[in-house]
Amino acid sequence: MSRVLLYLVTVGLLVAAAVWFADNPGDVAIRWRGWYVETQVPILLLGLLAVLFSLSLVFRLLQWLFAIPSRWTRSRHARRQRKGYLALIDGLSAVAAGDADNAFRNAKRADSLLRDPPLTMLLSAQAAQLSGDAEAAKTHFATMLERPETAFLGLRGLLTQAIKDGDQAAALDYARRAHTLNPDAPWLTATLFDLQARAGLWSDAQTTLGHATKRNVFAPEEARRKKAVVLFERARQTEDAGNHRESAKLLAQAVEADPGFVAANVKLARLRATEGKTRRGAGLIEDAWRFAPHPDLAHAYIGLFDKEDALQRVRRAETLAAVNPGHVESHMVLAEAALAAELWGQARNHLMAAAELRPSSRVWRLLAEVEDRETGNAEAVRHWLAQAADAKGDPGWLCRQCGSPADEWSAACTSCHGIDTIVWTDAAARQATTRLAQAAQ
Repeated sequence: MSRVLLYLVTVGLLVAAAVWFADNPGDVAIRWRGWYVETQVPILLLGLLAVLFSLSLVFRLLQWLFAIPSRWTRSRHARRQRKGYLALIDGLSAVAAGDADNAFRNAKRADSLLRDPPLTMLLSAQAAQLSGDAEAAKTHFATMLERPETAFLGLRGLLTQAIKDGDQAAALDYARRAHTLNPDAPWLTATLFDLQARAGLWSDAQTTLGHATKRNVFAPEEARRKKAVVLFERARQTEDAGNHRESAKLLAQAVEADPGFVAANVKLARLRATEGKTRRGAGLIEDAWRFAPHPDLAHAYIGLFDKEDALQRVRRAETLAAVNPGHVESHMVLAEAALAAELWGQARNHLMAAAELRPSSRVWRLLAEVEDRETGNAEAVRHWLAQAADAKGDPGWLCRQCGSPADEWSAACTSCHGIDTIVWTDAAARQATTRLAQAAQ
């Protein structure tokens, strides 16, 4: 609307000016260097307008002629950029496809065409990694650290290479620096936690875990489990330093985070017993027995009362089993206590009940022991031992990551150094996990 109004006003002014000059034509005389011109004012104005229009055309023509070199340069640069970006895309596609030669060739082409290191350095580094040239990859990634816009990508590449090379100290350093630049990257927070845990820096790991929990890096249940493991290891370090009170406090927090944490419950119960709080330690194991009955809990529980006689320990076993009476481990703890007290019939009954719930070589071996000690019947003993030989293996600790067996739970696997990968599982699962791990290797 405003443009239409402006147009109408302009046309009106021009018409008014034309009418005014028509009513007041006037004459003009110009004498200049021997030239004499006499004409009317409107004609003079039209002549001036014609001269100005001609000069404008000449100026635009000259401007266009002088711009030809710059336009050609820009066009050439655009063509180079287009080819460079195509080479960059082809190179990244080659990296994704695992084609090292094509990736390296396109990286060189993109670098020569674009002449923009931040864009091409990452491709060159990835191409070097793909071709197995670790040193060249490190050089490219290190060069990226010199520019703020590529520093994080460079650190990520160096971190990945250090982990691949097994250089945990360098990986931890790169992870810390990268986390400073980008603290909100979930994968980086998880990697930093894992590296700190592997290095035994449990206080640092706890700080990182708190940061990860606030940003929902881990699922709630996983975060609670990791918290329990961190607190357990901090408690172990504190106990080694002689601070048993602080160690007990940290263990209590670990049990609160994961009530079924076997190792934490066992350690805390024994620590309470050394403080003269045996009943309190027994209560801890009874609470844990509700969540996760386990042979280690049973042995620790009976061990709290090692000064009592065998019959008293049977009553202790009955107290523990009553917490979770239908579980196979409740029958096993009762059977072992009865066997130690030479209550053969009671031991046999609980072993047969355990065999119905989960037959294993451990059950049959104990039945063979009962038969041998009670009756000395060699044929019956051989029968139960044959059953044990044919039965599934006993549950046990193993690393779910590499399949290596373990005598007891530990925060890190001694074979693959995975954090909290040691799990208690039955024989079939152990064999399957071991086979899968061996196949992956």
